[in-house]
Amino acid sequence: MRLNQVREAFMELPDEQRAALHLVAIGGLGYAEAAEALGIPVGTLMSRIARARTTLRAMEDSDFGAMTLAPKRHYLRAVGGGDERPH
Repeated sequence: MRLNQVREAFMELPDEQRAALHLVAIGGLGYAEAAEALGIPVGTLMSRIARARTTLRAMEDSDFGAMTLAPKRHYLRAVGGGDERPH
C-alpha cells in the first residue's frame, strides 16, 4: 500500500521535476550526468530535485500522513525564540 502511495505522489510531480529526481534517485546518476542527460545546468537540476523533494514531503504530510499506520514522529525541535526563560 505504501509503495502505491509513493508511486502516485511521484507521478503527480511536474514532468521536469520527476525526470530529474528519477535520474538521480532511481537511476543512480550523479548530478553532472543527470544534468547532461537532460540538457540543463547542474544548478537547475539541483533546484528541480529540491522542489520535487519538498513537494513529496508536503504531499506525505497532508494526503498520505493520515493513511499511515504509525504515528508521525517529529525529531526536530525549535531552539531559541520566545519559549526560553530569561536567565
